[in-house]
Amino acid sequence: MTAMRAKRTAGALCALALVGWQGGYALAQVQKPSPSEIVETAQDPFHHVIFENDDIRLMRVIIPPHGKTRWHRQTLDYVNTPILGTTIHKDSVSEPSKDGSMKPGEVRYLPYSQKSDVDQVTNTSDMLNSQVAFEIKRKGVGHFGPAERANTQAFKMILDKPVVRGWHVHLEPGQSTGEYMQSGPGVRIFLDGGRLMTRKKGTVAFSEKHINQGDADVIAKGTFEVINGGTEPMDYNEYELR
Repeated sequence: MTAMRAKRTAGALCALALVGWQGGYALAQVQKPSPSEIVETAQDPFHHVIFENDDIRLMRVIIPPHGKTRWHRQTLDYVNTPILGTTIHKDSVSEPSKDGSMKPGEVRYLPYSQKSDVDQVTNTSDMLNSQVAFEIKRKGVGHFGPAERANTQAFKMILDKPVVRGWHVHLEPGQSTGEYMQSGPGVRIFLDGGRLMTRKKGTVAFSEKHINQGDADVIAKGTFEVINGGTEPMDYNEYELR
């Protein structure tokens, strides 16, 4: 009877250690890292910086199947767009562990400037996890304009935060966004490939660029028109700092 009671007690404790999250669970206790195990996000071997200025640090995140990032410190507001989504497991120093999934194109915003964290992410699937993420280095609100796209129907808002806004754009072949103004620096992340044509206000010629899925551009402020110059539909997310 004693052995049976002990077994039931252990089972109950295990059940209490599971916390629901997006259809998964979280372990109540995680082995916390020592200070020597923690790196800055840009120094993690799966976070590759591809552009950086005073406002934005743009990174390509590539986690192989069952790969695990190092424990990395997050202190800046962080916007993440999965390109190839997978199931993941996230351990955190300050929050319960979580199991969840990333869906291609689904934006994730994490306000780490308000509450920093140290975390570690594991790709729990048999597929490659690919993301494009950027950190907002300039802290605070009101450095730039209102980040509006009200004058064009091409932009569907997917993110509305005090420091950044984001939109999804779908363009059929030959379709234009129409002319729109961008008041602050931005990031454009392509969810599929094709031929992109862009023209800044006051110029006659379009610049043309062949793009691949997962390509990303940092965009300076200005007034632009974008056209899908390819033969297939084009989808991308566009973000602007406020």
